[in-house]
Formats: sequence, structure tokens, C-alpha cells
Amino acid sequence: MANPETIPAILDELERALSEEHRALRILDRDAIEHAAEQKLALDARLQQALASSQPGPADLAVLQRVRHAALQNQLLIVHARTCLQSVLSMVTGDSFQAYPGATAKRAAPSALRLDVRV
Repeated sequence: MANPETIPAILDELERALSEEHRALRILDRDAIEHAAEQKLALDARLQQALASSQPGPADLAVLQRVRHAALQNQLLIVHARTCLQSVLSMVTGDSFQAYPGATAKRAAPSALRLDVRV
């Protein structure tokens, strides 16, 4: 039986955690997003410990690439969600619109939005 603390086993768990995080980000499940963050922190600690005694080999390259791709996809979802929220807040408050981080083109602020809400 394989040692569960091997680098490939931990990377497989990390890939699954990133997949669960992706699903949670797409449906905006705050509890699942927080759980995924906790899982990733625990996996990072385990991976650091495993890396102290051995290094990933060429056989680990494929899973490392998948983990990197999954992490980047999740990061894009997070940036997009943050930007959408900033846009909504800027419409409601009248503050200027902030583009994606690192964007060079300035966008005009949207016109003020009046919301009539009856309770």
C-alpha cells in the first residue's frame, strides 16, 4: 500500500480540493469556499513536510501542471467575482468603476443608478 504522505498522493488531494473550490466559486458557496481554503492550507503544510524529505520527479510533472492550471482558473474566477462586485458597488454608491487589476485602459464611471426599494 502506498504511503498517503507521498508527494503524488498529496498533489492528487490538492487537485481534488481545487476542483471542489472551482465548483464552490461557480455557485458562490461561501462555506465550501472557506472549507477549500482550509483544505489547501492543510495540504500545503503536508506538502512542505513531504518536500523536506524528497523532491517531485518527472512522473509528477503532469499532476503539477494540472494543479497549476486549476489554481490559475480559480484565481481568474475570484478576480472576476471581485470585479463584478466592485462594479455593482460602484453603481449603487456612485463611486468610480475600477477595472480588472493591471488593466491599463480607463473606463468611464457608469451613470448614477437610482434604486427604488419598497419594503
